[in-house]
Amino acid sequence: GDPVFSEISFMAGMAETDWSWNPSIADFDNDSYRDIIITNGYPRDVTDHDFAAFRQNSKPNTNKKDLIDHMPIIQIPNYAFRNNGSNSGNQSGLGFSKVTEAWGLEQPSFSNGAVYADLDNDGDLDYVINNINEKAFLYENTTNSIQKINKNFLTIAFKGDAQNKDGIGAIATIYYDHNKMQVYENSPYRGYLSTVDKKAFFGLDTIKIIDSVLILWGNGKKQLLNNITPNQTITVDIQKANNSITIPASIAVNNLFTDITHSVGVQYLNRDLDFNDFNEQILLPHKLSEYGPAIASGDIDGNGLDDLIVGGSGDSQASFLMQQKNGQFIPKLLPFNMGSDARRPENSGILLFDADKDGDLDLYLASGSSQYLANTKNYQDQFYTNDGKGNFTFNETAFPKNYTSKSCVKAADIDKDGDLDLFIGGRVIPGKYPMPVSSFIYRNDTKNGRLQFTDITQSIAPELSNIGLTCDALWSDFNNDGAVDLIIAGEWMPIQFFKNMGGKFKNTNALSGISSESGWWNSITGGDFDNDGDIDYMAGNLGMNSFYRASNSFPVSIYAKDFDKNNRLDIITTVFLPDENGKRKEYPAQNRDEQTEQIPSLKKRFLTYKEFGKARFEDIFTKEELKDAYKLQANNFASSYIENLGDGKFKLHALPALAQIAPLYAMVVDDFNQDGNLDAAINGNDFGTEVGNGRYDALNGLVLLGDGKGNFSPQSILASGLYIPGNGKALVKCRSLNDNYYMAASQNNAPLKIFKRKIKQRMIALQPEDQYIIYTLQNGQQRKEEYYIGNSYFSQSAPFIITNSSIKQIEITNYKGIKRIIP
Repeated sequence: GDPVFSEISFMAGMAETDWSWNPSIADFDNDSYRDIIITNGYPRDVTDHDFAAFRQNSKPNTNKKDLIDHMPIIQIPNYAFRNNGSNSGNQSGLGFSKVTEAWGLEQPSFSNGAVYADLDNDGDLDYVINNINEKAFLYENTTNSIQKINKNFLTIAFKGDAQNKDGIGAIATIYYDHNKMQVYENSPYRGYLSTVDKKAFFGLDTIKIIDSVLILWGNGKKQLLNNITPNQTITVDIQKANNSITIPASIAVNNLFTDITHSVGVQYLNRDLDFNDFNEQILLPHKLSEYGPAIASGDIDGNGLDDLIVGGSGDSQASFLMQQKNGQFIPKLLPFNMGSDARRPENSGILLFDADKDGDLDLYLASGSSQYLANTKNYQDQFYTNDGKGNFTFNETAFPKNYTSKSCVKAADIDKDGDLDLFIGGRVIPGKYPMPVSSFIYRNDTKNGRLQFTDITQSIAPELSNIGLTCDALWSDFNNDGAVDLIIAGEWMPIQFFKNMGGKFKNTNALSGISSESGWWNSITGGDFDNDGDIDYMAGNLGMNSFYRASNSFPVSIYAKDFDKNNRLDIITTVFLPDENGKRKEYPAQNRDEQTEQIPSLKKRFLTYKEFGKARFEDIFTKEELKDAYKLQANNFASSYIENLGDGKFKLHALPALAQIAPLYAMVVDDFNQDGNLDAAINGNDFGTEVGNGRYDALNGLVLLGDGKGNFSPQSILASGLYIPGNGKALVKCRSLNDNYYMAASQNNAPLKIFKRKIKQRMIALQPEDQYIIYTLQNGQQRKEEYYIGNSYFSQSAPFIITNSSIKQIEITNYKGIKRIIP
């Protein structure tokens, strides 16, 4: 299929290269990883904002020379970035290091075109740069002349046929050192106004033998050369190519999942309300109205097959996808029953659970988003009872009135009385971001068929009052004492741990060992990823591919106050950036235009863009102005594996690089490759960002295979079969006819996708009263899993587990401590 690319310049450390012209991508230090040199500079900056203001205000008869003289000059060095390869020093494990000075390219210039070639035949690439109004630069590469150990290389020259003498379009792949590989497409036309050497160059570090060289010519013929010695130029000739060479079949035949959306009749397209949050709060770091749709899965109509319900928004009502015995899904709308004076709410959380213990799944829809005025009935949640056949009746009296904009709803039997109680997460006060929001616990007081839930937050968990901006939560026994505890993930906060202490919940975050790790935590899910008998966690965060980069020394901060006293909450987000001396100082994240649109009085303090650009945050606002400001900070944006160390203590481990290229949202944890170790499938991206930062769209869905020791291996799209390129949100698992394993993935303003696990596995249904499962593996290890009714971001999976040949025995324990053994 077509190639898929992800834009990762922020994570790679090369998003800010000024006025760039020509990126040269080649292995300049012969370490087997391709580096990048970017030419830079421009004699006059016609885009400078101060010049634009001067031109707009200049007299009509101002001559062109005077206008040009007011344009800034951009004479700066070119940029060189060394590819760190697998030895990257940054947190994400992937990136480039700026080596402009170290490589001798620090001379300021107005450069544009550039080429590379081994001009002195010493086995490394030299570099030539063309400049405006200046002589060209010629840089000798001294990699192999100053180092004690020469780094090896291979050069390939192409000899084509009469119609294509240089073999343009041929693809060379070299294999070496236990399946490592490099690929080169033969085209010398690389970069702005530039043509490089016609030969392919491969740096090899200290590799002494190349196992094979495979050439795929433009006419489809192939050529294979084996056991090639480095440090030479070999010539490949199309006349020696043939069609008899067999290339191993694509890995796609063994991928984990396949997309079956159309074959099962699913044509669901999410159409979210086009609401502009930035009209309400100009400097929001992201929208708060574009986070759905939510998905829940379960057997709604009692036919033994798992159905789906997809959440609605202001432009659409929630919709069922009812699974039929022929494997097809049939759409069915949920009736809207909130009255003619109410708008359709955004369903920010969906829960299918047996509220009244009559043996079928009732429906709770939590209402969220920010598109309506705060504290209005548009944020009242909806509850429906099920007649057992998938017909739902609206119940207006079973739950307390609650006009908070919410993020999630999760169920567990926290008091072990045989029915399910609820956690309700508070997300935001519309128009008042990032002020804190309360979350809630509802106890199920249903008796004699009369449904009734009671808000008991103040009596058992008063610390949930104004807890913050909750994004996700999990009922989980994190200290392994048999009682269900509560974990909360949210924005501008660390992961919060609430220990169940005799039916009351106490915030024990200070003892967790990770209480200082504040982030924009979107989601959390659990699993025993290291096979040690307790529950670890995986948490989705902003990721490392953003303008917002945070650390303990240099956090990202947000200040909230009505600075200009116009009865609207103003917010200022700050980051640490290098000043003119290279020292990191706190600056506002947005530019002068954006800041003055929110607080017009700043125009008088900073008359020019240059003045504002140089001003630190402390220069913009006085201590007196900041005295009453509400302040939050984040110092860790890495999506993480949270290792359970026991006794309520944890350790954060950043997930692999490919899990950091965009925000992570919903996750499904299961043993996808049948090796006895838990893996994770992930949905993500966020298109609702501020314009200046650009949308987060680098993720295409991701599968991480676990090794049972807390390490994860990211799988390519080809290997996993999971491809979710849009604004991904929810992800759930469900069963189909004949025990096929499905996953459903939602995308905001894009189609719902259904994936099928290629290998069938035995499935075991769980009961509402089940709490956790102990797997005894064939190797003697024991792995613990918990049954979550509501799991991960905007998601609820169907109640079942899978088993395979790696598992010797399964023991399921319910809330009353009753166990059942499944061989």
